[in-house]
Amino acid sequence: MNTSDRTLIALVVVLLLLAAACGGAAGEEVPSANEEFAALVAEVGPDWEVVTDYINRQGEWMRSRPSSPGSENDSESSEGGEAPGPPDVERAAAAAIAILEEGGAHERSVDAAQFLTNQAAMTRKGDEYAYRGAKALLEYAPDFGAWGMTLARMNMLRRFRDDGESARPATDRFFEELASEAEDPVLRAAGRYFLTLGRMAAVNAEALSEEERSARKEAALDAAEGLSAGVEDEALLFGMRMGAGTFADAETDLIRSIRHATVGSVVPDLNGSRMDGVEEALSDYRGRVVLLDFWATWCKPCIAALPELRRLVEELPADRFVLLAVSVDAELETAVEFMEKEPMPWVNWHVGMTSELTKVLDVSGFPTYILLDEQGRILARTSGLPDDFLALIEETVG
Repeated sequence: MNTSDRTLIALVVVLLLLAAACGGAAGEEVPSANEEFAALVAEVGPDWEVVTDYINRQGEWMRSRPSSPGSENDSESSEGGEAPGPPDVERAAAAAIAILEEGGAHERSVDAAQFLTNQAAMTRKGDEYAYRGAKALLEYAPDFGAWGMTLARMNMLRRFRDDGESARPATDRFFEELASEAEDPVLRAAGRYFLTLGRMAAVNAEALSEEERSARKEAALDAAEGLSAGVEDEALLFGMRMGAGTFADAETDLIRSIRHATVGSVVPDLNGSRMDGVEEALSDYRGRVVLLDFWATWCKPCIAALPELRRLVEELPADRFVLLAVSVDAELETAVEFMEKEPMPWVNWHVGMTSELTKVLDVSGFPTYILLDEQGRILARTSGLPDDFLALIEETVG
């Protein structure tokens, strides 16, 4: 393939990606930044050494970062001025895209696709890179052995705005295409699985009307119901979910979580064990506003939130509000020893890393905060304690 052919193909590919990701219509003027990137693809060409150079420099930069504020490396870098930032990924991404434009003939095609769905996916333009890499894997390496980890990583990088719309539309589009176009029924089921996760997250958006939330809930259920058809007994792809299981198990769990773990739903009467071994149920706290806090001793954001949680418990009336912290530490003793040094004067359960409680309530990241009203209805879910969430707690308690 000569340079002019490669330039033309690169321009077409980038323009198509831009139109799909940004909703551009045919005939609209393409921003100069994308013209520049298309030119960069043509300039760099299918050069794998450009990609490996970036990977090496990225590794060196990561190793040079201070392990903690005030460390020796930190002080040394501050003496010489501002520490250097990470290397620019654009040239490496351009080289990887140029490799893929060889139509699968390049010996590094799969490596280039993996780079785009892995390192490049974590950057500012990562949504477009991940889409291009995943599509190439599906076309050039449908039997790729690490689909589960690749899809899980793409899902992990998804973010949803307060209105529930995806901040990574190209990634969502890939899951939709995988669910409908993949020849392998297991990959189609995996696409439905991650498509459902996105729709379920959209149900939890802030400031939705009841009608909007109900419609999103139905859309999530539509995606989940029947996703395991034909592959019911097939094991989930490695990396898709803790605890593994089959696609039939995943379908059952997703439907249950959509119905009982999304905002507006009433949580089922699940049980947990207090630190002293006493069994309790969520229904024991009906009649009070409940803040569920899923945490672990190894979770730095969880620990950083303790002062704010102590303030809530001190200021809100105990007859109207209860904080129920649920430790997911592997060992009970780990949480008990931690609490001897860091007081947590509220209700504390320990359920370990895998439990019916975390599975049904779809808790996979930490911290996870779930606010319940007096009847056990979910008012909000969040991974932090922003001001609007704290205000909602206080307003609900009244």
